[in-house]
Amino acid sequence: MIYLPLISILLLVGPALAAISITRSLTTRGHLFLLSICILYGIFPFLVTWGGMGLAERFGCSAEAVRFICPSSSWLGDVISGMFMAHWLAIFAIPSAIFGAIGLLISLILKVKRCLRRAEPSHTNTPIIPKIVFHRSRHKVFAGVCYALSQRWNLPVMGVRIVTVILAIVIPGFIFLYFWCWLAFPIEPRSQQQPVGEQS
Repeated sequence: MIYLPLISILLLVGPALAAISITRSLTTRGHLFLLSICILYGIFPFLVTWGGMGLAERFGCSAEAVRFICPSSSWLGDVISGMFMAHWLAIFAIPSAIFGAIGLLISLILKVKRCLRRAEPSHTNTPIIPKIVFHRSRHKVFAGVCYALSQRWNLPVMGVRIVTVILAIVIPGFIFLYFWCWLAFPIEPRSQQQPVGEQS
């Protein structure tokens, strides 16, 4: 039962980084930083395995099937065995990193295109349609995520909160999705806040 949330986390790291870059207005440096984290996440299982092999060679550990036996201490053999098996996590880390890198590159390209479009002088009088952004509320119960989702899809806030609690109880990894939404949605600017007495 613990494997399902672990696999969900491993698969959602890359897309979560891409979604954070899309929903927040990051600088180019921020995009490149998240892209480097995504690439490092994809190769991390191989780096851990490589480090385990180096430790086994340094401490003179011998391999017996899939377990390493070290002459100095038994716990070191267990640690090196775990590090050696870490390359199997690449089954989940590499697709996640690829999807995350694609999303980050698309977000970066769109940001550069927007900057170039703003730099060009406009000779037409076409109205600019503002982008609809949904924010977490400052008047929140926990993190303001349910308010942002209800604002986005025009749903009652209490209904979204009830569904969120039910999903958090039924699906073990749902709390990580909620945490990701908390990181991805920007907080509501002070000019858009409702007075405390008028909130629903």
